[in-house]
Amino acid sequence: MAILWVTIGLLAILGLTVAIILAARYYERKRTEAMAAAAAEIGLTFSAVQDEALLETLQVFSLFNQGHSRKMRNLMVAETDLATLTIFDYRFVTGGGQHSTTHRQSVILMQSDSLELPRFRLKPEGFFDKIGAAIGFQDIDFDENPEFSKAFTLKGDDEEAIRTFFDSKMLAEFLQHQGRAVESDRGLFIYFQTGRKKPEEIRQFMADGYAIYSAFGERLERS
Repeated sequence: MAILWVTIGLLAILGLTVAIILAARYYERKRTEAMAAAAAEIGLTFSAVQDEALLETLQVFSLFNQGHSRKMRNLMVAETDLATLTIFDYRFVTGGGQHSTTHRQSVILMQSDSLELPRFRLKPEGFFDKIGAAIGFQDIDFDENPEFSKAFTLKGDDEEAIRTFFDSKMLAEFLQHQGRAVESDRGLFIYFQTGRKKPEEIRQFMADGYAIYSAFGERLERS
C-alpha cells in the first residue's frame, strides 16, 4: 500500500510539472503572437527567434554577463537614418535546481555611430547599493542634485568623463525615468527595468527609450 501511495504521489508531481511546462509554453506562444501584432501596428520588423550576433555584441554590458541560460526573443526592429532601435524580451537564470531564479525584462537597444557616450551603468539604487556606497564602493553622486543621487547608482571607468556628461539637464531627464536602468558603450546603449512589458505597453516603452536617445544626442550637441 505504501508503494502505491508513493507511486501515486510521484505521478501527481510529474503530472503537475508537465502541466506547468505546457502552460508556460502556451503563455509564451500567445505572448509572441501578441508582440508580433504590436510590432506590426507600430511599424516595426519582428522576429521571434534569437539574434546570435546581436547577443554577442551585447556582451559589453553587465546585464548580458549575469547568470546562465541567457535567451532573447520577440525582437522588434526599427531602422532609421539616425539610429537602429531594437526592443526584445530577455531572460537569464541565476542559481540552479530548486534554488534557481529566472529573471525577465524588456530591453531597448539603441545603436548609432553618432553616440560617442562615456561607458557607464545607471540603475535604481537598492538597499545593498546603499551599503556598498557606505563602505566605499563606487557610486558617482552629485552634490548639486541629491534627489538623483538618492534614486540611482551610477558607475563607470572614467568618473571625470561621466561627471562631465551628466550635466543638470541630463540629471533632470533621468529623474523622469526612475526605476529604469541604462548601460552605455561607444555607439550604443540599453534601457530596461525589471519585468517584461505587456504588448500594449511597447509603444510607450519605445517612446521612453527614444526620449533617452534624444537626451543623449542633445547633450552631445552641447559639448
